[in-house]
Amino acid sequence: MPHPLSSQGGSVIARSAQIPAPGERIRVLWIAAHPDDEDTQLIAWLARGRNVETAYLSLTRGDGGQNLIGNELGEELGVLRTAELLAARRVDGGHQYFARAYDFGYSKNAEEAYRHWPKDSLLRDVVKIVRAFRPHIIGTTFSGTPRDGHGQHQISAILTREAYDLAGDIGRFPAAEFGQPWTPLKLYRLARFSPEAATLSINVGEYNSALGKSYAEIAAESRSQHKSQGFGTLRRRGVVLDYLTRVDSRVPAPADAKQEKSMFDGIDVGGPAGLTPVVVGDTMSAVVLDAVADRRAVALGDSALVTMTVLNRGAVAATVIAAHGTRRVIQPDSSVQWKQWETGRELTQPWWLVRPRNGDLYGTAVSVIAEDELEKRRWARVSVEVPGRSGALEIRAPIVYQYVDLVQGDVQQPLIVAPAISVALEHATEMAPAGRAFSRPLRVTLRSALRDSVPVTVKLRVPAGLTVDAAERAITLGPGATRVVTFRLRGSLARGVHEIAAIASARGTDFRSGYIPIEYAHITPQRIYRASSVRVHAVDVALPANMSVGYVPGVGDNVAPVLEQLGVSVTMIQPDDLPITDLARFRAIVVGPRAYQSSQTLADNNEYLLEYVRNGGRMVVQYGQAEMMRPGMMPYAIKLAARAERVTDETAPVTVLDAASPFLNRPNRITAADFEGWVQERASYMPTTFDERYKPLLAMNDPGEQANRAAILTASYGKGTYIYVPLALFRQLPAGVAGGARIFANLLSSAVR
Repeated sequence: MPHPLSSQGGSVIARSAQIPAPGERIRVLWIAAHPDDEDTQLIAWLARGRNVETAYLSLTRGDGGQNLIGNELGEELGVLRTAELLAARRVDGGHQYFARAYDFGYSKNAEEAYRHWPKDSLLRDVVKIVRAFRPHIIGTTFSGTPRDGHGQHQISAILTREAYDLAGDIGRFPAAEFGQPWTPLKLYRLARFSPEAATLSINVGEYNSALGKSYAEIAAESRSQHKSQGFGTLRRRGVVLDYLTRVDSRVPAPADAKQEKSMFDGIDVGGPAGLTPVVVGDTMSAVVLDAVADRRAVALGDSALVTMTVLNRGAVAATVIAAHGTRRVIQPDSSVQWKQWETGRELTQPWWLVRPRNGDLYGTAVSVIAEDELEKRRWARVSVEVPGRSGALEIRAPIVYQYVDLVQGDVQQPLIVAPAISVALEHATEMAPAGRAFSRPLRVTLRSALRDSVPVTVKLRVPAGLTVDAAERAITLGPGATRVVTFRLRGSLARGVHEIAAIASARGTDFRSGYIPIEYAHITPQRIYRASSVRVHAVDVALPANMSVGYVPGVGDNVAPVLEQLGVSVTMIQPDDLPITDLARFRAIVVGPRAYQSSQTLADNNEYLLEYVRNGGRMVVQYGQAEMMRPGMMPYAIKLAARAERVTDETAPVTVLDAASPFLNRPNRITAADFEGWVQERASYMPTTFDERYKPLLAMNDPGEQANRAAILTASYGKGTYIYVPLALFRQLPAGVAGGARIFANLLSSAVR
């Protein structure tokens, strides 16, 4: 069987191969699985250094990953990572595309991943984008073989090869549906991880005097936009080599791929001028547009007043042509200004979330327009003419609301189109003990996009068994204001899933949905919409009264709020507060997932936690990675494989190793039913071996693999108990999985025999 990315031979020009027209820019499309799989070094070198129109196609938006900087997971994380990828492209100069694949989490091989992603559907997406972008060269990060590790990685390379072969096939992919056929000229694979297999090396450390940086430095800045994944990168100066392997060629490049001098060998690029570094500071870059709105948000169907300013910072006069056709000459060092109305015609939201998912594919059709260009479609635009340049140049700028922050200084936030009244709850899913007293606040966040004050009435719809302290609350929302209205719910819920909904009424209209902001300094602010309701999973779970827990937060960690919903008194402890915190007052201390990896302070202060255990405390540590093998992290040693073991099948059978263990019996008796309805995975980063002083509780494995016994490890340490939990409870509790809550309750509170 040939290698999925092996060359099918030939340096012969295929009959349908697309030779560049005279003066046409070369186009390169890179394809991989996740937002952080791109080769930023190559993208920067191509786009900034060789004036090549370059794009990255990510099959997914990274929804299944974790989050080093916040609590967004799932679709919300996909929105954040999409914005991070667009921030990266603004730095390195590339375009950005996405297929419809939802990142369902880690998979061990292509076969497993294809059970989530229909192969033909994704191939159709890739072919559509190839035909739309029309690349002369295609590249991929991975090999399409098991050495790629992640099954999604393998699929990205397999689809790249197939799209390279089939994008010109109008029989299988008719032009009416997929666009005009296109046959790329060359196919490359990244060889950075196996430079001995490379056929070409590129010095991406080359310095660009106009930009004042090397392409490797630009790439490091681009790579560092993936902050949610912890990919901050050093800027390296000097020679930095990027390695590629030529997989296939349809042009007369050297038959021996190792004889190539450039990835453009065999392609007529119009002479040396066709691949010259980008030059900055020309006449046109001196004419700029500012578009400033009179408010942060405009209601759907309403209009915001926008001040348009065109400034000529160049040395020659320019003529600006406004949208209404008026022509005005702008002398050097001067500007023209006018006002115009911007009508909110559609909500500002992630377009791919407008329709519900179909399994693990997004329900909205793939866009053949680059995501960065879609982002600009709402921008203001004017045409400018300057002497010596034929035709008018379109200048675009985002419409922003601008204000001064005493700390940050000049703050510019894009104008958004929002519902007149947005109604949002803190969580989409919560938990509660079934049949026990229920008493908790429900906070309703109201946001106005109206230009004037408006009376708003809020009421709740609650399930049987609950009462609310007020039938409704009435407030007045000022222009563009945000207010929080709090209700108190009391009663008791029977086992099952119950819905609580908030409805806001204003000016005769009911509002039943709202947006959740996703805002970080390194991205354009985003928002995700959801119904103003919460599903409460009432579960049979027992916990001791007055259970108090100290919680050290981890990465992408939403466990602590669920513990509070179950009746646990939770005190958040920051790592730098450990030396001054009276830990003895807690019944147990919980450390969140990957907390030691994300906080050196926690690692430095870990001895305070171990001392707490030695003195009789109970400590529950959710999974970590290789950092957990460092001396001093855990009481006794564990070992993780270079590619850590995990159980990705959330339905994988579970074997109980110690049926008499109190952790599986008190206060909740754990049975097979507690492993039903799990989401995404069973366990992550499981040790392959561990000190004999640890007692394993559960064994599990994916199909065809050996069982791993390290899903939960317990150990006596001094007078106390240390519990290490690769079991993916951090995913189950926020998802409302009853078994996850019952297991966690036992780990916190069971009496050790």
